[in-house]
Amino acid sequence: MTTAVPDSWDEFCRISIMRDGDETNGYAFEGYTEDISFESGDKDIDVVVTTSGGRIVKPTPMGMESITLKVYPIKTNLSAGGFAQLFHPQAIPATSGDDATEPIVVTNTKERIKHAVVLLWSTRLPATATAVPGEGEPAYRLQYINAYMTSYKLDYSDKVLSAEVTFKIAPFNQAGTGNKREESTDGTTVLSAATTSATSWA
Repeated sequence: MTTAVPDSWDEFCRISIMRDGDETNGYAFEGYTEDISFESGDKDIDVVVTTSGGRIVKPTPMGMESITLKVYPIKTNLSAGGFAQLFHPQAIPATSGDDATEPIVVTNTKERIKHAVVLLWSTRLPATATAVPGEGEPAYRLQYINAYMTSYKLDYSDKVLSAEVTFKIAPFNQAGTGNKREESTDGTTVLSAATTSATSWA
């Protein structure tokens, strides 16, 4: 039996983030996230004015995309929802430098790592954003690859420690393949499996 498609996707979702070189661990962040905002890249146009007074449309290359999360970090380590280790990988590959012994220490680094960010809405949410919703369940999923975490801003202005985290994504990779997928199902078929790579649609 197929569940009816809802009027809107609201309230609950799953969020999974994977690091390049650490794809076996999809870190779940829905339990630490309050708000999510998206900035989709514009496919803008400009015009060239000709000597006849006419206009020639000149396409502008598609702009950057971004995702911003308002999160509530409890610890610094990834396994406990800490974005500090995500923003400051201690070594490349990512797993080789992570502090796993209490107290967890994360020092500022110059390293940058690519990420996959997956968000899933469904009438019956599976355990993780990368899992496939059950048969007959409508679902909506966003997948981003080659995403860079460019901002991690802590805030304590309302006496609750929170942070604003931003990932930026170029619309295409060097070969011209899209770095974002947006997909849905009405429940008559299930979504395909999510990517298992931070840098490709594997």
